[in-house]
Amino acid sequence: MTKNKVVRGLGWGIFCLIFCLQSCRFSSQNDQNRLREAEEFYRQGISSNSSSQYESSTTYLKQAEEILTNLPQSARRDQLLGLTWFRLGNTSESEMLYDIAQNYYRKAIPLLNPNSDAIYLTCAYRDIARTMALTDAPRDSVLWYFAQAKRNAHAINNELLELDIDAYRYQLCYPDSVPQRLAVCRRLADEFGSPARYSEIVELLLAQHATDSAAHYLERLQPKDSSYAYWFEQSYAYLQSKVLRQRGKSDKAYEVLLDLYDRKIEELQRDAGARTYALALHYDVAREQQLVQEAQREKRWQATLSSILVLLLILVVSLLIVFWRYWQHRRREQAAALQALQDKYAQQLQLALERLKQKVNLTREMELQRLRGDEPEFPKWLQTYRDEQLTLSKESLDELIASVDTALDGAISRLRKDYPALTESDMQFAILTIIGASDPDMGILLNVQKQTIYHRRQIVRKHVNPDIDDINAWLRAYVIKGNPLR
Repeated sequence: MTKNKVVRGLGWGIFCLIFCLQSCRFSSQNDQNRLREAEEFYRQGISSNSSSQYESSTTYLKQAEEILTNLPQSARRDQLLGLTWFRLGNTSESEMLYDIAQNYYRKAIPLLNPNSDAIYLTCAYRDIARTMALTDAPRDSVLWYFAQAKRNAHAINNELLELDIDAYRYQLCYPDSVPQRLAVCRRLADEFGSPARYSEIVELLLAQHATDSAAHYLERLQPKDSSYAYWFEQSYAYLQSKVLRQRGKSDKAYEVLLDLYDRKIEELQRDAGARTYALALHYDVAREQQLVQEAQREKRWQATLSSILVLLLILVVSLLIVFWRYWQHRRREQAAALQALQDKYAQQLQLALERLKQKVNLTREMELQRLRGDEPEFPKWLQTYRDEQLTLSKESLDELIASVDTALDGAISRLRKDYPALTESDMQFAILTIIGASDPDMGILLNVQKQTIYHRRQIVRKHVNPDIDDINAWLRAYVIKGNPLR
């Protein structure tokens, strides 16, 4: 192929490469958009979980999970998926689905980064231990996960998290170790201001009949304006009744518990209708979300399919163009080779004809001199020719046939094969006709009469095809174009 063709082919290749890169860029941009969508669902899930809307939190987090699991792996995708599974573990644990929570925590651990997500990783180990203890798992297994959690907390120098892990470890694995539990919880409350431990401290102090100390920590459990206010309110009322009872104020303790009971019943009745409505609404929302997700998946699939089809179309067109150009190039090469071959054969035929003409002319001249009675002195080779070769011998004709057959790329052999009825005399006539010998020349070369040449022509025409008008033209066309009768 020429330089220009190579350049054009290279240009098409570069075009296809650019298209592929653009398709990849489009796919990458789409993945980035989907990742941002998952991040938004993740944030909504955290917000819902903080306000104790566990059902809503689970819905948002599961939407984030679905998107992330269908995205190609990347550092940010893996990290966000790990955090999503960790949060799903939290919501499942809040709903007391401890086995499900464990599975989420276990799935999260391999995806959490030991550096940037060290606290989440530590909490995942802690929460696995905690949920295992609540499902009566072997204590050795529970302690192993607590040990892993504490080792991680120590590695990042987070004393608060270490104490929190110890508090859960004592509470769930060594519930009778009251002094150790109390010491850890007091440090959490006094040094770090952890309100979540106030209720446990009050319970432990009441168990030791340290009523005044219990009342002190109880006051610190007063409901506050926070996300845990509702939990604090209930815990405060329950523990207050126990402090009052230990102080001998059973009637007051009863009133506190009764008031707590009434509020709980009212809450349950209020929530009953709300839950029914929420279930119905959730079904409708879930169905709508399912339809939206299906439509989104269908849209993404159609976009991907369209990109693939366009890419395949361009590749097919490019290949067709390359093959067409190659075929055109090969066709031109073959045409040039054929023309060169034809020119070569024409030159060879012309040379053979010139040699025969020389022989014919020489034969005529010698015959005329013989008729005039002239006997000039000839060279030795010419004298031999005069004496022995006034006509073409069989050997000379055979040599002529072989040379013409070679010059014409086996055309004479093909003629013999295609028309086996042709005799040696027919082939001699055919050869002389092909190289352009005239009838008088044939008469001299073959030492026959003009009528014999005419008769031989008719015989050859009969053997080839009686319907041929000009056998001479047909023979010449045969050696150039192949068998014109086929």
